[in-house]
Amino acid sequence: MKILLVTGRLAKDYVEKVASQSSLEVDVIALPVSVAAFLSPDFIVKQLRDKISQKYDLLIVPGLVKGDVSIIEDELKIPTFKGPKYASDIPLILDNLDIPLSKIYPADYILKKRGIEEYTYLLSQSEKSTIEDFRNFKIGRGIKPVYVGLDFPPRVLAEIVDAPKLDLEKLIQTAEYYVRSGANMIDVGAVVGEDNSSKLGEIISLLKEKFLVPVSIDSMLPSEIEAGVEAGADLVLSLDQGNIEELKSLPKDVGVVLLPTNVKMGFLPKTAKERVENLINLCQTVERYGFKKIIVDPLLESPISPGLSKSLESYILFRRNSQSLPMMFGVGNVTEFMDVDSVGVNGLLACLAVELGVSLLLTTEHSVKTRRSVYELSRATMMAFIASKRDKTLKDLGLTLLKSKSKTDYIEPRVENVEVVETGVADESYIPDPKGYFKIWVNHEEGKLYVLFSDSSSNKELLLKGLSAEALGKKIISLGLVSRMDHALYLGRELSKAEICLLLGKSYAQDSNIFGEDE
Repeated sequence: MKILLVTGRLAKDYVEKVASQSSLEVDVIALPVSVAAFLSPDFIVKQLRDKISQKYDLLIVPGLVKGDVSIIEDELKIPTFKGPKYASDIPLILDNLDIPLSKIYPADYILKKRGIEEYTYLLSQSEKSTIEDFRNFKIGRGIKPVYVGLDFPPRVLAEIVDAPKLDLEKLIQTAEYYVRSGANMIDVGAVVGEDNSSKLGEIISLLKEKFLVPVSIDSMLPSEIEAGVEAGADLVLSLDQGNIEELKSLPKDVGVVLLPTNVKMGFLPKTAKERVENLINLCQTVERYGFKKIIVDPLLESPISPGLSKSLESYILFRRNSQSLPMMFGVGNVTEFMDVDSVGVNGLLACLAVELGVSLLLTTEHSVKTRRSVYELSRATMMAFIASKRDKTLKDLGLTLLKSKSKTDYIEPRVENVEVVETGVADESYIPDPKGYFKIWVNHEEGKLYVLFSDSSSNKELLLKGLSAEALGKKIISLGLVSRMDHALYLGRELSKAEICLLLGKSYAQDSNIFGEDE
């Protein structure tokens, strides 16, 4: 196959460099524009009509070219498609030409869409071929049950911590946020040391009515568990040696998570061998009582103290003893006890889950530092599932969890023979805008930026909400709320910082360095 890559003058050398690394026969032609974003389909046709002297099997134009590139193919009689938006991503395309490229969308979009489509396809294949047994089963007694088991990706169970303490509006808002973030199930957390049986039943009934995802009750108290199941809970967290006798009559179509503990007696086995022995004994008991949807939780623990590797030993040992029963990771036990960005931790734990046959990932976003954990785990499980089915590493899947860092480096334009102006330290003197002033903040649960404008002349206020800095900035200008260029520049800078914080799940404080003063 012979390929022709079209680019602009500034990127020519770099495109030639990356193209030369491909095993395919690739030529590069730079058209007389500085950057590829200035190219149009008509301009490309005009420039190439008399310059192509040999036959090409494929013509790839930059992803930043606006519009449909079919006109290029029609005029030049060469199959033409859009490549990636950035030249540094060209190798991803040249190495994956089995990807159906588009004449309308950049290859970046196609790659991302391909990853999601592949995950959906693999999941549907598992659902079609699965026979329900101890290894794989459905959780959910409502309209949309979820398959849980060794042949499926780990499912994200998002906990609403101390649910009885929250008002109904907050409960619904949190559940909506979790589902929007990718949670497969909602976990209703009880308050330790209290019996809120009646209230937990009401909460579960409400969530079952409002949402289609399965709902679990997270308690060790028999009274709370029974109330939750009666209200429609699809999964029980958790049964152990201390409460099983009182709960042996629970409906057998409900899923149950087993712990190696006896919380009633204050007993927690320390060694992996003890935990596995206790779990095996408890499994035999619940099977004898007729339970069929069984998930075991050897207990994932925080790094260093008491020790993550020690707890992972329990999972490995249990899997050696039982090849069929699904397991659960309490992911929040790791992320909540580390002052480390959660995105990489969640990604790694999702991979370990797939390797060990862990089918449920219980997490929460109880602390600010774990914000977006549900989304991170949801995306990570998709990636790990695809990789496991394709027997490959978590690279070049069309999906990534890269948030603060990038996969490829973007080239800098080569600039020659131009005047250079350097700036010093910015003048920090403040001149008020006679129009008024702004207060900016981020609402992470709604996924929106908020801007409160205070009019200096009338003292009236106007609240603006939006999804992006650009949209809010344009609305502020169209409403005539700024009169000074330096104020507009300031607003653009702060809105962009706020949008970055929204995307990263980070706290935003106006006029502050988003990475902290000591970074």
